Amino acid sequence: MGVLALGSYGSSGASAQEPFGGAYAGLGFGPVSYNTRIAFDGVFDPAGRGGLVYGVSGGYDHAFGLWIVGAEATITAASVPDPYTFDPAVTGFAELHLRRGTSAGLNVRGGYVLGGRVLVHAGVGISVATQSVRLDGRPLSDFEGGSEAERFVTLQRSLGVEGGVGSRVRLGFSFRSSAGHDLSADDFGRVVDDASLTFFDLEPSQDEFIFGVRFGL
Repeated sequence: MGVLALGSYGSSGASAQEPFGGAYAGLGFGPVSYNTRIAFDGVFDPAGRGGLVYGVSGGYDHAFGLWIVGAEATITAASVPDPYTFDPAVTGFAELHLRRGTSAGLNVRGGYVLGGRVLVHAGVGISVATQSVRLDGRPLSDFEGGSEAERFVTLQRSLGVEGGVGSRVRLGFSFRSSAGHDLSADDFGRVVDDASLTFFDLEPSQDEFIFGVRFGL
């Protein structure tokens, strides 16, 4: 999910200088830690999984002296994490796969320019995505009472720093933590059939470490 950058503009003295100003577009990628909380029949598995997140972004920055505020839209995707493994004698299945769809987000940020070339920023935002589940390779919807992909909204909080390279390019790094909330009317389902799982739900969350580049427009 998305990256960073807020900038500001100005020309001299107490104003933030290029390249932190106006409209921009960017690319970002980096490692992600999936911390999705899986719950079924009173059993919880908070174990994390790793992967890669990547995406594109576009936004606009405005400066008030050396302080900046901005807004950014993002489109991001992520690799499929390794499956969660369970004892089939207990759960009725051995592997649970989570698949997250492409997400769209909107973020607002504020920051401060140091030395004219370094921007430190923090922000909050939301994104919307879908997530589906497979049990031993079978879609959850194959089971009686199971559901299709569920819609989630995530609350995002970020911290980052970026530096100007020339007059229109900036390179940056940011950390973003996301906590998800189910937008669907029901939980993932009450599953019977040949699995002993009778109730299943999850709370998607992840931590991202994003490296990005932004180009002034």
